[in-house]
Amino acid sequence: MISSLSLANGLTLLFALLCLWMSAAQSRGGSTTLGRLALPGGFAVIAALMLLASVFETSVFHDVLWLTAFVVGSFLGRWRGWALPLRADKATGAVWLPRTIDGVVASLVLVAVMAIDFTSAMLEEALVEPAYVAAASALCAGFLGYRVLVIALRSVRSSGPTGLSPAA
Repeated sequence: MISSLSLANGLTLLFALLCLWMSAAQSRGGSTTLGRLALPGGFAVIAALMLLASVFETSVFHDVLWLTAFVVGSFLGRWRGWALPLRADKATGAVWLPRTIDGVVASLVLVAVMAIDFTSAMLEEALVEPAYVAAASALCAGFLGYRVLVIALRSVRSSGPTGLSPAA
């Protein structure tokens, strides 16, 4: 069962678009603050949780699917966060990251998933099973959230005069 179009559908799409916008700005590389770095992951987690809350017909399989997707996304995000070279300046709180496309790709997938949810609600017919839509959003949220969590942890722990944190 799919609900009719509501404010929640619009907000999840808006949060996904904000996630994409912030990820696109960060994909160019360069210096940024930890707060700005955390925004795409935060928007993705909010959108995924809002989408999860709107799934009406749920079962243990759907819960396991969502949780598994989140865990897989978290492991991928953790791996990517450790693989990225970064420089951290503890005095200013700035973090330098190279050009990457992984955050934009995850954000694009999230926008596509939220657009499917929005269109399904508008048509009042599920284009894709809502549990799979929620699982895909959880995968993206886990990736973006854990990626920034590991980058923040590495930037706080970085040592040495240059602030260069070794890639694991």
